[in-house]
Amino acid sequence: MLVASLLAAVAGTAHWPVVGDAPLLHYVVFLIDHGKVPYKDIIEMDMPGTYALQWAAIHWLGPGAVGWRVFDFGLVAAAMAAMIAMTWPVDWLAGFFGGALFALIHFRDGPTHTGQRDLIMAVMALIACAWLMYGVRKQRAWAAGLFGLFAGVAATIKPSGLLFGAVLIVLLWLRLRQLNVAKAPYLIASVAGFALPVLACGLYLVHYGALGAFLDVMQGIGAYHASLGRPSLPVLIVGSFPTVLLTASIPALALLVMEKRWKSWEAQVALACILVGAMSYIIQGKGFPYHRYPEEAFLALLCGSLLVGNMRAKGYRGLIAVAGLLAGALYLAPSSAVIARSYDWRDQEFQQMLTADLTELGGAKLDGKVQCFEMAAECQNTLYTMKLVEATGYMYDCYLFQTQQTAVSLKYRENFWAALHATPPQVLVVTDQECFKLARNFGLAARWPEFQHYLESEYTLTAQRTPPHTIGWWRHPAEPFSYQLYVRKQP
Repeated sequence: MLVASLLAAVAGTAHWPVVGDAPLLHYVVFLIDHGKVPYKDIIEMDMPGTYALQWAAIHWLGPGAVGWRVFDFGLVAAAMAAMIAMTWPVDWLAGFFGGALFALIHFRDGPTHTGQRDLIMAVMALIACAWLMYGVRKQRAWAAGLFGLFAGVAATIKPSGLLFGAVLIVLLWLRLRQLNVAKAPYLIASVAGFALPVLACGLYLVHYGALGAFLDVMQGIGAYHASLGRPSLPVLIVGSFPTVLLTASIPALALLVMEKRWKSWEAQVALACILVGAMSYIIQGKGFPYHRYPEEAFLALLCGSLLVGNMRAKGYRGLIAVAGLLAGALYLAPSSAVIARSYDWRDQEFQQMLTADLTELGGAKLDGKVQCFEMAAECQNTLYTMKLVEATGYMYDCYLFQTQQTAVSLKYRENFWAALHATPPQVLVVTDQECFKLARNFGLAARWPEFQHYLESEYTLTAQRTPPHTIGWWRHPAEPFSYQLYVRKQP
């Protein structure tokens, strides 16, 4: 049933388009390929490792939807391989069970979650743990270097990735002390491996003169972005628990308590990573499902280890294990495959309409002369497919139109205002997307009167479009994004 569910989900999602956050990062790579430097010319707050892996995926697998699906499938396959490697001494089926459930949970989240940064971070953390366990089991200090390397990559994806490396280094030290093994070779190899990707990112930024800009972005709009759209702490704490795994995790956690398996080092590693994943979810403070991926990955791994490890046990332990395995294989897996296949992935109406409008207004001649106002409403995805560079390097309008402005957002406004006047766009595409809200709103410009006056005096509203159908990229279809086209008046 696990294999059948996986095959059905893969076949049903293979033609998913590039939507959600992925088009934004694709567009950043496109701008980098056209000579723009992140943080310096491209004002966007993702970490350098994200751009590096995105660049590699696009250039090695192709710039379109097929390459991105291959990348996404490769990530979940790597997660499964790491789980199998960790559970091999118990039973390879434990890793396969955990990896299959994690893959199907990811697929059921829909096309907007493909290749997400937290998915990449989770996979890097799993691979790091696999090398860590191999190095300790076989007493191979060099494997600790590979553990450090992948933990370092996780830290270059999101700052919360640092937590995984720090916690796992402590657990490594404790285990080596327990085994009475020399600690220095392992710790030196771990730190050296961790430093490699971090230094590589640092050298890239120094080479392009963007280190100061990176620090400014992280301390400025990066921190400001984290403060927006935050649910209350109790809501985040409750939301951090991956309820989708309840059917398998309740029997597994019961066995964890009964067997006192938390005393084993391997279980302690998995439990620590689950807690770090929950902390990452809470720290990010947005409540998005994909922010749970690191937690879900290690919980699925723990479920597989406990359930498969006890499925041949006699008495109540065997019954509990079999119940958990059947719940995962006969309910969670097929239902996830059905949900994954149910999304309306064909909905590309926004992009099709905007492409037609921009083609009529000049097409390729708009290169460097068009500017989007959105967060992820498909305008930059349209520019990506049309191979058009934006007039400015400002990727979001999110911080420009907040009802309550801060020193950071006002500085962002000031810098954007200067960039807008340095290279006045011929065409402005204004969407009705408002950050972290479901309601559509074309009145955002009124929150910045100076900009609204500039828009009305310098540009002419030539069109307003609304796609005719709802967006089916989420479990509950959403109202489509609309856009307005403004064309610069002739002097």
